[in-house]
Amino acid sequence: MTTSGPTFTIDTPSLEDVPALARIHVRGWEIAYAHLISGDEWFRQEAIDRRIEHWTHWLTPGTRAADEGVYRVGRDAEGVVIGLAASWPPRDAQPVRPRELSVLYLDENWLGTGVARALTEDILEGGPASVWVAEDNPRARRFYEKLGFTPDGATQVEEQLANIRDLRMVR
Repeated sequence: MTTSGPTFTIDTPSLEDVPALARIHVRGWEIAYAHLISGDEWFRQEAIDRRIEHWTHWLTPGTRAADEGVYRVGRDAEGVVIGLAASWPPRDAQPVRPRELSVLYLDENWLGTGVARALTEDILEGGPASVWVAEDNPRARRFYEKLGFTPDGATQVEEQLANIRDLRMVR
């Protein structure tokens, strides 16, 4: 018996996608970090407005972010944005990989469908990369492990995010 999952495509986002990108990004933060941080500034309209500014900047041609970054979106069969990914040059003082998976979030209804894996592999082209992940985010850590990432011992504390401890994973 053959089963098929939901239909989706991966492509490059446009400025028209910014409101959807901001909404998914903020909701993704809420799913991943609500047990670690709280407050309207992280998960409500204020956060969405801030993400609209970020995504507009990141996708505006001619900006450093647009020139250096790689951006992908997942879309459902109707073309609705269901996930997003971004990769920038590593932010580490001494990078250990040529690329960093910097952002990866999905509409919660698409978790476990293969969209995140497809976004990750597309944006990194199957190559080596690093990713920083909250130490207290076991779901994300397991996901990255399935894609061949392993912790390399580096950690950092996100002081602007209620002192969330991140660890670096590499492949």
